[in-house]
Amino acid sequence: MDYSIIEFLVGVVTIVGFMYKFEKDTREDVERSIGRLADVIGNVGETIVEYLGSRDILDPKDVRFLRAEVRRLTSTATLGSSMPVFRSMAVTEQETERIRLLELIDKDDLTIEEAEELYRLARKFYREYIEKTPDAIKVLLYAAAMRGITYRKYGALGKQSNQPST
Repeated sequence: MDYSIIEFLVGVVTIVGFMYKFEKDTREDVERSIGRLADVIGNVGETIVEYLGSRDILDPKDVRFLRAEVRRLTSTATLGSSMPVFRSMAVTEQETERIRLLELIDKDDLTIEEAEELYRLARKFYREYIEKTPDAIKVLLYAAAMRGITYRKYGALGKQSNQPST
């Protein structure tokens, strides 16, 4: 039997295997890089909106528009995730957080603590839903705007002496 044909076939299989692994590793690297780039772009937008809110550049109509969009998104996400007919009556932590997010979105006047909580919950919502809808960034941008507006209202970062007690 001619072993050179077998050696040739083993060589071809080895090369194909290396090519597949290289392609798979390259694809994963590209996906990670795109994910990091999307995070950077989101963070830049978030920072800009928060800055505009802190400088009193955002018009109340802009905030109302963002609020309506965020309310629509979070309501849709909440309904979509809790549709099973025979689910238990126990409220999960995730549902409690979404309810709290909606409560904070509906408030016109936030304390610094509420603005920070809104921002934290919005960031969590964004991370959970960005893969499902690119509009999830609106929730985070609204929270950033409200945080900037709240900090402007109560003065510089960290000053909470003028803040009403809750």
